[in-house]
Amino acid sequence: MFPQLTPRKPRPALTPRLCDGCLSTGTRPLMDFQAALLLTPDALPTPAGEALLHMARSLRAMACSGPMPPLLDSKHLGLLSRHQRSASQGAVEHAARGLGARVAWVPAEVAWVAEGPGARDTARLLGRLYDALDCEGLPAGLLRCLREDSGVPVYEGLGREEHPLARLLPCLDDDDGDGHRFLLQAMLVRTLL
Repeated sequence: MFPQLTPRKPRPALTPRLCDGCLSTGTRPLMDFQAALLLTPDALPTPAGEALLHMARSLRAMACSGPMPPLLDSKHLGLLSRHQRSASQGAVEHAARGLGARVAWVPAEVAWVAEGPGARDTARLLGRLYDALDCEGLPAGLLRCLREDSGVPVYEGLGREEHPLARLLPCLDDDDGDGHRFLLQAMLVRTLL
């Protein structure tokens, strides 16, 4: 009578390890967002930074040739913040939706609940609901818990101008004003596919 629903397969426990300049969990790379991994002290792109720039240029070329393919069609991104919606998370939302991802603004109350004794359970639940999380204004302990227990990439203010990713913007030649969006999309593609 009713179609039988099969539960989503549980994700295996992931142990982070450093691999070719990125933090890997065994199934997909998680970029470590330290500026040192994206830029040298002379403000030149590292190999990891060059890879993101190359991806951003490719995405820009695809956008110029027609509609963007939904590269992140089956992906879900959760935006978690203690405050109301910020412009920087709006930029991440716009970039992700431009590639077909589904984006949800997670209520700030979840951050308050997650600080209590159920923090690890909340992190695991968020990891089952979303393929990646972008967090803003969360305490360091909660971010660490999300990174350790969710099993998905956890960005910290990915869309902010101070984020190490934004430092690559001057290296993106012929920036037409959409460079930041293409860098955000490049980061999402590199970490989610």
